[in-house]
Amino acid sequence: MHTKMVDYNTFRVVDNEGTLQLKRSFPIEQSSHPIRSIFCPLMSFRQGACVVTGSEDMCVHFFDVERAARAAVNKLQGHSAPVLDVSFNCDESLLASSDASGMVIVWRREQK
Repeated sequence: MHTKMVDYNTFRVVDNEGTLQLKRSFPIEQSSHPIRSIFCPLMSFRQGACVVTGSEDMCVHFFDVERAARAAVNKLQGHSAPVLDVSFNCDESLLASSDASGMVIVWRREQK
Protein backbone atom coordinates (compact mmCIF):
# COMPACT_ATOMS: atom_id res chain seq x y z
CA MET A 1 0.00 0.00 0.00
CA HIS A 2 1.34 3.39 -0.98
CA THR A 3 0.90 6.19 1.55
CA LYS A 4 0.66 9.79 0.51
CA MET A 5 1.03 13.11 2.26
CA VAL A 6 -2.22 14.89 3.07
CA ASP A 7 -2.73 18.19 4.81
CA TYR A 8 -3.84 18.18 8.42
CA ASN A 9 -5.65 21.51 8.78
CA THR A 10 -6.29 23.60 11.86
CA PHE A 11 -8.86 26.38 11.83
CA ARG A 12 -9.82 29.34 13.99
CA VAL A 13 -13.31 30.70 14.62
CA VAL A 14 -13.28 34.33 13.46
CA ASP A 15 -16.72 35.66 14.40
CA ASN A 16 -19.91 35.01 16.38
CA GLU A 17 -21.44 33.26 13.37
CA GLY A 18 -18.91 30.45 13.66
CA THR A 19 -17.06 31.29 10.45
CA LEU A 20 -13.84 29.29 10.17
CA GLN A 21 -10.53 30.55 8.85
CA LEU A 22 -7.63 28.26 8.00
CA LYS A 23 -4.85 28.75 10.54
CA ARG A 24 -2.19 26.17 9.60
CA SER A 25 -1.71 23.02 7.54
CA PHE A 26 0.66 20.19 8.40
CA PRO A 27 1.61 17.23 6.18
CA ILE A 28 0.65 13.78 7.54
CA GLU A 29 1.06 10.41 5.83
CA GLN A 30 -2.38 8.97 5.12
CA SER A 31 -3.91 6.90 2.36
CA SER A 32 -6.75 4.73 3.61
CA HIS A 33 -6.94 4.71 7.42
CA PRO A 34 -9.00 7.24 9.38
CA ILE A 35 -6.51 9.17 11.55
CA ARG A 36 -7.56 10.96 14.74
CA SER A 37 -5.91 13.93 16.36
CA ILE A 38 -6.27 15.78 19.65
CA PHE A 39 -5.77 19.32 20.92
CA CYS A 40 -3.67 19.62 24.09
CA PRO A 41 -5.08 22.50 26.16
CA LEU A 42 -2.87 22.01 29.24
CA MET A 43 0.33 21.45 27.28
CA SER A 44 -0.64 24.34 25.02
CA PHE A 45 -1.08 26.62 28.02
CA ARG A 46 2.62 26.11 28.79
CA GLN A 47 4.11 25.91 25.30
CA GLY A 48 1.85 27.43 22.66
CA ALA A 49 -1.05 25.73 20.88
CA CYS A 50 -0.22 22.05 20.55
CA VAL A 51 -1.94 19.37 18.47
CA VAL A 52 -1.04 15.66 18.54
CA THR A 53 -1.91 13.31 15.69
CA GLY A 54 -1.34 9.77 14.52
CA SER A 55 0.03 8.99 11.07
CA GLU A 56 0.46 6.11 8.67
CA ASP A 57 4.23 6.50 9.05
CA MET A 58 3.78 4.59 12.36
CA CYS A 59 4.60 7.68 14.47
CA VAL A 60 2.80 10.11 16.77
CA HIS A 61 3.43 13.74 15.75
CA PHE A 62 3.28 16.88 17.93
CA PHE A 63 2.70 20.22 16.18
CA ASP A 64 2.71 23.75 17.59
CA VAL A 65 0.07 25.60 15.56
CA GLU A 66 1.42 28.99 16.70
CA ARG A 67 4.90 28.55 15.25
CA ALA A 68 5.46 30.12 11.86
CA ALA A 69 8.36 27.81 11.04
CA ARG A 70 9.37 24.33 12.22
CA ALA A 71 5.95 23.56 13.68
CA ALA A 72 6.82 19.89 14.29
CA VAL A 73 7.96 19.80 17.93
CA ASN A 74 8.20 16.07 18.60
CA LYS A 75 7.73 12.65 17.03
CA LEU A 76 7.19 9.45 19.03
CA GLN A 77 8.29 6.21 17.40
CA GLY A 78 7.41 2.72 18.62
CA HIS A 79 4.43 1.47 16.64
CA SER A 80 4.71 -1.17 13.92
CA ALA A 81 1.50 -0.19 12.10
CA PRO A 82 -0.25 3.08 11.20
CA VAL A 83 -1.19 5.10 14.31
CA LEU A 84 -4.96 5.63 14.16
CA ASP A 85 -5.84 7.39 17.42
CA VAL A 86 -4.29 9.38 20.25
CA SER A 87 -5.75 10.45 23.59
CA PHE A 88 -4.50 12.17 26.76
CA ASN A 89 -5.57 11.56 30.35
CA CYS A 90 -7.10 14.51 32.24
CA ASP A 91 -3.81 16.18 33.26
CA GLU A 92 -1.97 15.27 30.04
CA SER A 93 0.71 13.36 31.94
CA LEU A 94 -0.08 10.23 29.90
CA LEU A 95 -0.72 9.87 26.17
CA ALA A 96 -2.22 6.69 24.75
CA SER A 97 -1.77 5.88 21.06
CA SER A 98 -3.29 2.95 19.19
CA ASP A 99 -2.38 1.48 15.84
CA ALA A 100 -3.97 -0.60 13.09
CA SER A 101 -2.57 -3.86 14.51
CA GLY A 102 -4.38 -3.30 17.83
CA MET A 103 -1.33 -2.26 19.83
CA VAL A 104 -1.80 0.48 22.42
CA ILE A 105 1.21 2.35 23.82
CA VAL A 106 0.88 4.55 26.90
CA TRP A 107 3.51 7.29 26.85
CA ARG A 108 4.47 9.09 30.07
CA ARG A 109 5.49 12.72 29.80
CA GLU A 110 8.84 13.48 31.33
CA GLN A 111 8.52 15.61 34.46
CA LYS A 112 10.84 18.63 34.50
